[in-house]
Amino acid sequence: MSAKEKMMIKVIYFDEASATDFIYVLAGGMHTKKKEYIVTKTTKLASEVKAAIKKSISLFSIISAKLGIGANVNFSRDGNTIITKAIENTILTDYLEHTTSTGKPYIHVFSDCKPYPYPNSFAYFKMLTPYLKMTNGQIDVADGLSLNLSIMDETLDSCRGYYELMTEYDGETVVLRFNIKAFRNNYCIADLVKMNLDYHAIEVGMVNIGSLTMESEFGAKGEYEFNGFDLVDKTDKNFDLIKVYDVILAGVCR
Repeated sequence: MSAKEKMMIKVIYFDEASATDFIYVLAGGMHTKKKEYIVTKTTKLASEVKAAIKKSISLFSIISAKLGIGANVNFSRDGNTIITKAIENTILTDYLEHTTSTGKPYIHVFSDCKPYPYPNSFAYFKMLTPYLKMTNGQIDVADGLSLNLSIMDETLDSCRGYYELMTEYDGETVVLRFNIKAFRNNYCIADLVKMNLDYHAIEVGMVNIGSLTMESEFGAKGEYEFNGFDLVDKTDKNFDLIKVYDVILAGVCR
């Protein structure tokens, strides 16, 4: 981050499950204790919701169920949304507190970035498929393999949870990987290419740029398969390996 501390004023993307795991790990794996803390804190934040939704069901039971530590319950859509937001915002607050203390060494912050899809990657097609539903055409992605564009979006939603985008930062090209279900306020992955955002991410490994294409995932011929020895000794080989980061939080900072 820059010397001048910035504040995130609008959240576009927040992977609360990954953030919660991150908080748990920093706390030494005390999952039960942390869950109880989140429930207690969220109950206090959402105390007015109980009166608003006028339900006889216990607010504690609702929150416990949303955190996966109690029995399933039914409640109104409005109540569900408010409770869920309260839980997410509690986790977000805790996460931000940790990124300025014990968690700071593990979080990479990419400031004012505008990522983009690698050509013919899954992310590239995911940005197009909502509009391609209006067509009935097909596209060839490999020898003997064609995809039906009109049903591709539905298929991608059911079989793929993460999408990779590229970005340049400090003279280095990296991959930012996104959980498609972590976008907030009706934003989607296609919106990221239109905005300059700050991204909080954790480095998870490296990838060969060529493996980002849809053809490579379907096993198209001509792709080199490398192993762990190649990662250590790649001086004599023309590998284009770049770092991969899983994004936890993205938003507008000022």
